[in-house]
Amino acid sequence: MDEFMKIIENFNDIDTERKFSDEDRQKNEVLAIIAYLVPILFFLPWMNDKNSEYCRFHSNQSLTWLIVMVVLGVAFKIIAFIPIMGAILAYIIYPVCVLAIDAAFAIGSHKGKAYKLPFIGDLIKAF
Repeated sequence: MDEFMKIIENFNDIDTERKFSDEDRQKNEVLAIIAYLVPILFFLPWMNDKNSEYCRFHSNQSLTWLIVMVVLGVAFKIIAFIPIMGAILAYIIYPVCVLAIDAAFAIGSHKGKAYKLPFIGDLIKAF
């Protein structure tokens, strides 16, 4: 687990993390974790506190993660038509990767980190 967290730490945006107050994080961390574990609820942290930098960041990242999951889900369903290897990728590798990333985001939000998806983490600023 430590090795996994060391890898994930490379995606932490230190400048954004410094904007989070401890009080804000403690007040809203449960909603941020829920937003990552159930990405369709990406708006919950923002709805709870619209002025919170912590809530806005995690709502945006959860929305980005939801969009990525949908796109990759469609791609992997298409790949599933490839005999054996496609099924392994679509029904084993994809869910394991999704769960690992969900866990990383949830742990990061609990610790007050600002983990961003590589390349696309800054693209969506809905909140």
